[in-house]
Amino acid sequence: MPAQDIADTHLSRTVLVTGSSGVLGNPLCTRFKADGYDLTTLGRYPSTQARSIVGDLSQPGTISLTDHFDILVHSAPLWLLPSNLEAIVQSGVLRIIAFSSTSVETKRKSRHRLDQSIVLALSNAENRLRQLADELGIKLTLLRPTMIYGFGKDKNVTTIAKFIQRFGFFPIAGSGRGLRQPVHALDLVEASIQCIDKEVTFDKTYNLGGGEQLSYKHMVERIFLGLNRSPRILQIPLSIYKTLVRVALRLKVASGVTVETVQRMNEDLCFDNGPAERDFGYQGSKFLQNPVQDLPSTGMGN
Repeated sequence: MPAQDIADTHLSRTVLVTGSSGVLGNPLCTRFKADGYDLTTLGRYPSTQARSIVGDLSQPGTISLTDHFDILVHSAPLWLLPSNLEAIVQSGVLRIIAFSSTSVETKRKSRHRLDQSIVLALSNAENRLRQLADELGIKLTLLRPTMIYGFGKDKNVTTIAKFIQRFGFFPIAGSGRGLRQPVHALDLVEASIQCIDKEVTFDKTYNLGGGEQLSYKHMVERIFLGLNRSPRILQIPLSIYKTLVRVALRLKVASGVTVETVQRMNEDLCFDNGPAERDFGYQGSKFLQNPVQDLPSTGMGN
């Protein structure tokens, strides 16, 4: 089927989704199933929502697809896709929507080894996918979300919420003035649906943020309120916070936080949704509109 005929087919098209158990993959599957698509998932674990192909994308050459698929929505780590793309394309895929991350930009200047490796992996994957899509005649759209949250399964908002639940307060560096634009997983699901048949999105990359910009401190306050707790925020001078983090890491009493993470609390990490709004009608929602759904617990506190 020629690429230009993609938009002429009905909702019975076959869709392959990777990363089905993740913060994005699970609601993606729910939406595609509700919309009547013929859904299959690909990953290490079978899905409870759809027919599943069990395979490890981190082991190139082991993926074997015998069924036909029209569309691939890749929500697993982006760097797993290039080495498996040719095998996937052999199943008939003509349209690919793949999720990258704005980390490719926000962490570019970080000195932390893990940050550097993430930026390199994302950059290489994006470039390789663009090259392969051009060679194979695939219509590719890359979506780069920033600070994904939702359903208590993310590593951003949920991590902050769990700290608050455990200790009753939350420490921030300095004023925590850096602007954030958290994007809900459902906004990204909607974005993927909206751009599937939009030819203007073919061979393009879009940064996607939520519909609200707020300071890091304000974001943490909103999480407190979502947990039915009065905000108790400990503002620590940046230099002291960095020292505490270094000591905690050396003593192995902390994980998931780095000096660079602390530094970014006062840096703006927002992006322009304009191109996505113009090309496929993207609209991000305001932050944490449904805390019962999106926080790990909303038990009463004070």
